[in-house]
Amino acid sequence: MLERRRNFALKLLGDMPDPDYRRSPPPGDLQPALRKAARPSATIRPKRAGRLEPKTRVVPSACFSCNTNCEVLVLVDEASGRILKVEGDPGSPVTRGVLCAKGLAAKDLLDNPGRLRTPLKRVGERGQGQWEPISWDEALCLVAEKLDYYKKKFGPQGIAFLEGTRRGWSRVFSRLAYAFGAMNHGAAGWAQCLWPRLVDNAVTFGASYMEAAECENTHCVLVWGVNPPATWPIKAADIMDARERGASLIVVDPHLSEAAAKADLWLQLRPETDVALALAMVHVIINQELYDSAFVEKWTTGFDRLKEHVEKCTPEWGEKITRVPAGLIAKAARIYATAKPACISRCVALDVPHDSLQACRAVSLLAAITGNIGLPGGNVLVSSRGEISQNTHDFIGHHFIPEELLHLRRGYDRFPFLCGKLSPVPSAHMPSLWETMATGRPYPIKAALVFGSNAVVSYSNTKRVREALAQLEFLVVADLFLTPTGQLADLILPASSWLERNNVISSFQCSYTHTIAQQKAAVLAEARSDVDIVNELARRLGLGNKFWKDEEGLYDYLLGPTGLAFAEFKTQKRLYAPLEFHQHEKKGFKTPSGKVELYSSILEKHGSAPLPVYSEPFQSPLSTPDLAQEFPLIMTSGRRPCFRHTENRQNPLLRELCPDSRVRIHPDTAAGLGIKEGDAVMIESSTGWAKSVAELTKGVAPDVIQTMPGWSGEENINNLIPWDQFAEGIGTVSMHSIMCRVRKTDE
Repeated sequence: MLERRRNFALKLLGDMPDPDYRRSPPPGDLQPALRKAARPSATIRPKRAGRLEPKTRVVPSACFSCNTNCEVLVLVDEASGRILKVEGDPGSPVTRGVLCAKGLAAKDLLDNPGRLRTPLKRVGERGQGQWEPISWDEALCLVAEKLDYYKKKFGPQGIAFLEGTRRGWSRVFSRLAYAFGAMNHGAAGWAQCLWPRLVDNAVTFGASYMEAAECENTHCVLVWGVNPPATWPIKAADIMDARERGASLIVVDPHLSEAAAKADLWLQLRPETDVALALAMVHVIINQELYDSAFVEKWTTGFDRLKEHVEKCTPEWGEKITRVPAGLIAKAARIYATAKPACISRCVALDVPHDSLQACRAVSLLAAITGNIGLPGGNVLVSSRGEISQNTHDFIGHHFIPEELLHLRRGYDRFPFLCGKLSPVPSAHMPSLWETMATGRPYPIKAALVFGSNAVVSYSNTKRVREALAQLEFLVVADLFLTPTGQLADLILPASSWLERNNVISSFQCSYTHTIAQQKAAVLAEARSDVDIVNELARRLGLGNKFWKDEEGLYDYLLGPTGLAFAEFKTQKRLYAPLEFHQHEKKGFKTPSGKVELYSSILEKHGSAPLPVYSEPFQSPLSTPDLAQEFPLIMTSGRRPCFRHTENRQNPLLRELCPDSRVRIHPDTAAGLGIKEGDAVMIESSTGWAKSVAELTKGVAPDVIQTMPGWSGEENINNLIPWDQFAEGIGTVSMHSIMCRVRKTDE
């Protein structure tokens, strides 16, 4: 097994460009060939062993196996239309040819025999796996008929529109929900992924400064709550380039990640104590007068209140909570504050603690008081390339929901930053919605559309999610494969993969300065783009005037302000606009005060703490000592070596790299439990259990284990996670501090 994994890894690496690609362009004699190969729909005729091979068409596109959207070249056999290979595009100014394992193995999305290839209607009992193939016309007629029926009988609140992670069609699906009048629209990830950061950006800066770290000119990178080598390879390369130029690297992580292993300072905090660590660093910066006094005086409000607020948050106070030595906290604060310019790279680990919004806010305060906002080498705003954004309330059509019905949205009364107009995409609070499905209170929910989400695996409290879905009278699932969620459906719609779709990709997760064209490289009979499914459903529901003829019509609309139609754009491949620095000096900040709000007036107005306040995790040895007696270990999760959420587990190549779920345990802890490397183990909490395989490492603390999310069945770690308490204002489920125990099993 080890030899096969090594061979596959070498095979993938063999498809990558020269490792020095970031420092020098290709040799001059190769540049014309590369330009020709990167030309849209270029045709090449490779030769091998003296015989002529079939013609191969090269389609430039953008991988959507995750949200990084790396530019790729897709090699297609012209005769059969079969995809031969996916490789990084060496002509890309963003990725310069790099592509991770998910992208390199992406042809399996078409080749895998498990792909859904026709609409399927359930004919047996739910969950028995008995299906009848039907036509698209019959399937869409049935969906439209059922939606109209349940809306008339139970009101629009009786139907839920649920979705998964962003894949270029998400906001169009949101628009369908709102145009239909369904206020119960939501996704697994929004309160757990990105929304806390976006809300923090909005209330603190009025714009998303903290999501773009400008590494090219930085002197220090503070990586908090993310492991870029595993999740953002391109950003990892940017960070390491900065380090080679002499920038300092500080990493905050409970686990010795790949990024932490390369750091100058690794701050190994106790899970979900981020607020305490950040406040202790703020204390050092303020009390040692390392803050940017000119920026603070001119461009912030609430500094005096913040100074008073952190007076007791000394490094010694922080050490008692976080376990990070006080000296290390002070050193990290000094390095970050004096290295100016410095930037912060952060991600999902700050979105999932019990105090998610406050954790994000606390980290943002570090950038704010040091003046590392909007300047080269700091945290910046991405450029505007001119196309219409899908990430607006106007595009998603939130105004289609009558004001007097908004209170029916589950969670609306408790979580204004998720469910109300302050949310980037107002949505239902999912645990509240699942409970309403399961109980019928305060009103019945009878039908649901689930697009691109394997809800049975991706949501916490898995058992309750299954119970909720079992109460539905009509469930539609649109996906690429027959997932555990699809197995509970009444109707399955086969969606297309990114290899079979066009798209206009613009996101800070992709590039700070480019909008990328994704173009269809192959066709899988009967599979349809989610955008086309939504457009056709809208027509059948009498909502066609609010949508587009097809996906290309949508992209023509989005590109309208640029003067390009999609047909021209995909030939051009990308749009570019440079970063603009110091924008606040001309326009201020889009907050009520026009300044960076260290003390947030918006949070205060809506009943949340205006300054970050540390609180113990919902479960911990300190907050739940009785629970900790029975379940003495702290479970954190998030490691995905070569997968995206619940995806790609069917890919045999990626399963060679990661064949099963693994749990990382400290060797001393494992020895005390009689557990050895590779042993099958059971992880148990007060909510449920999951199976895994032990992986011993000193990179976790003795009382902490790190698990892998995204596996189904008995390996599903979400079985252990309860939802009895939620983060203030936004409703996040705590996922990184769950008290548990581990024991060896014979299986």
